[in-house]
Order: sequence, then structure tokens, then C-alpha cells
Amino acid sequence: MVNFIKRSLACFVTTLLLINGLSAAPSKTGKNVCRSFTDDFNTNSIVEGDKYNNNPSSANWINLAGSRKSYEVKGGQLYASLLKPNNMNRQKGPDGPFNKNLASGVSLNSTRKMHYGRVSARMKINGVGGCVTAFITMSDNGDEIDWEIVGKDVKHAQSNYFFDGIIEYGVHGGIHPVSPAFTDVFHIYTIDWQPEFINWEIDGKVVRTLKKSDTLKNGRFEFPNHPSYIQFGIWDGSGASGTAQWSNGPINWNDKNLNKLTSIVDFIKIECNPEYNKVIN
Repeated sequence: MVNFIKRSLACFVTTLLLINGLSAAPSKTGKNVCRSFTDDFNTNSIVEGDKYNNNPSSANWINLAGSRKSYEVKGGQLYASLLKPNNMNRQKGPDGPFNKNLASGVSLNSTRKMHYGRVSARMKINGVGGCVTAFITMSDNGDEIDWEIVGKDVKHAQSNYFFDGIIEYGVHGGIHPVSPAFTDVFHIYTIDWQPEFINWEIDGKVVRTLKKSDTLKNGRFEFPNHPSYIQFGIWDGSGASGTAQWSNGPINWNDKNLNKLTSIVDFIKIECNPEYNKVIN
């Protein structure tokens, strides 16, 4: 778990460095500018990170993973994939085996931030152990709210949150049942983030609630409260011993039946809280 968190934090820091300053400035009212919309992927609304023109109206998402081949938009759906490495280079570690060489995935980042609101993703998720599908919010200062779904344990999804970049190991996570298995049917995963609470939902049912009032620590509320990007993607959890064990990996790319691993996103729906955002459509 420790290695997983370290890997996640490093990934997120890299993402923030790439996108820092690229979103539109706050409105004249001082509110965050947030777009309420549903992306049903009937058009390709994704721009590569090195091609982004600094205009958030020009695209819905920025691909920060560096591999255009790791996703495609077809039939009104987004296919996000891990691409097989040339050689996984299996190693032994203190918590078990891991792969030194990782599959390349995709990490999509919204071009606008949301300051409180609801965001939902309807997804069918790959079930191979070591494959991680993530759907999160992330602020510039490290406030974070997560849905993370790992392969092999196909009837559970994991929630988590972090405040101000503070990493507390094994403190804020939760595990929640998914039925039928997330490999068999599409499920809707929702983060309902409001000033006084966060609800994590699966198919419209609340499976976890965090109240701001319950996060008071050392005189402050350690509750995510900064405008945040929406991020989703797929990544290889095989790259460190502890991470590989957490993600039910490492992935065995020597299996002749494995070429690439794909999760499907049917839509993403963003609903901005108008009290804290200047809402545009």
C-alpha cells in the first residue's frame, strides 16, 4: 500500500506540473469557471498534452500519458487501454514480485476545474489483476477524491481521499461491493462533492459518506475544498512490490492471451455547484 501511494503521488505531481496554469482564469466574480456537461464520446474531444493550445473551450480532456495509441473513441465510447511492454522484466521485491517495465496507459485530465459538484462515469472495467482503472478529482494543492478499481477483485471498488497533499497510509480508504461484477456490465461511479460532505455512489446508491465535520484535526478541517480537475484513466500497478500486491498483480504479460487491457467509458457527466462556480455549458 505504501508503494502504491508513493507511485500515485508521483504520477499526480507530474500531471500537475504539466497542466499548471493551463486552465482558464477565474471569472470576474471570483468564482471558479466550471462547465456542466455530459461527454458521451460521440466525438473525439481529447487533445494531446503537447498539442493543447491553452484554451479550455477547445477540448474536454488533455491526454497526459504520452501515448496516443492507448485510447480510441468509437461507437460513442472511450476505450482506454494498457499497451503491452516489450519485456516486463519480472523482479523480486520485499512484498512479492513486480515488473520493472510497465505497460503504457492513458491519463485524461479535464481542461476546466470543478469547485464542488457531482461527477459520474459509466464504465465497464478490465478485470486482470495489476490493471488499475481510476476516476478522481485532483486540485493543484493535492486535495484528492478517488474511485479506484483494481483487477481480479471484480466485485469491489475502492474509495479514498486526501487533503492538501498529506499522505496518511491506510487511513482514508474504503472498499465497496459491486454487483454484478464490474467486468460484466457497466456501472455508474459517482463522486458527489459538496461543501459539507462527500458521497461516493455506485449506480445511484450511496456506499460511503464523509462529513466535513468529522475531519477536524489540529484545529482545521482536513476536507478537500479547492477547485479540482477531473481525471480518469488506466495504469499498470505492477511497478513496485507493494503496489503490485495491492493491485492484485503484477500483470503476467507472458500470458499469450494478453496483448492489451481495456476499460470502456460510456460517458462522463459533470454537474457544477452554482454557488461556488460560474457555470457554463
